[in-house]
Amino acid sequence: MFVVACSSPVQEPVQQPPAQQEPAAQPPVSQQPVPQPPGATPEITIEKVEVANPVVISGLARTFENNVVLRVRDARGELIAEDFTTSDGEIGHHNPYRGQVWLTRDPGARITVEALEYSAKDGSERSLVRQQRTFDVEPIAVKLRVPNDDCTGLVDDARRVPKSVAMARLLVELLLELPVFPKGSGVNSVNIRDGVLTVDFNERLQNVGGSCAAQMIRASVTETMQQLPTVKRVVITAGGSEKLALQP
Repeated sequence: MFVVACSSPVQEPVQQPPAQQEPAAQPPVSQQPVPQPPGATPEITIEKVEVANPVVISGLARTFENNVVLRVRDARGELIAEDFTTSDGEIGHHNPYRGQVWLTRDPGARITVEALEYSAKDGSERSLVRQQRTFDVEPIAVKLRVPNDDCTGLVDDARRVPKSVAMARLLVELLLELPVFPKGSGVNSVNIRDGVLTVDFNERLQNVGGSCAAQMIRASVTETMQQLPTVKRVVITAGGSEKLALQP
């Protein structure tokens, strides 16, 4: 006979889970930094849109030579206005910008504002951002004096455009769209003092390529602006010079 001695099984010691530490207090969600993967920061942002005429757009941008293109599309999505500005700061950093876009026709009940840059390499669009806004600026009727077809005089041209507190500047922006103005024409400033309205165009208006064009531009600007009740006389300059303005 064999006798087998039985003993109680050896019990493994129970492993106690490590003591858990209380998590460190976290700031409110709104104050926690949002982790961003490399390259996720937008090159251009739109921080604020002031809906008026002009539409004023501001934000941050890190672009080539600090250039920022600003555009406005109407309620149907069609591009109706474009201008540009530059951000203020050291190139290569996200710097603040602020620019305005004049609306020379009624966009409808909504607008889409866009900020972007054009590639210096191939002209393609880069870093495009956009926002939509309700547009409730009252449209008003205005009358331009524009050249007739044979360059012998002026005729009336009625328009409906969004109202502006700077009507003189708006009228000049409308005139710049006329075919008689050479490509690249722009306005630097429009100021009125003691009844004298001074319109300073960019240097492109120093030479307009013909006596007919020079005469018609001068007459069109003068007669259109003299419709304003506070304007007694109109002075046209280009690049700050009255003498060099509108040379044929």
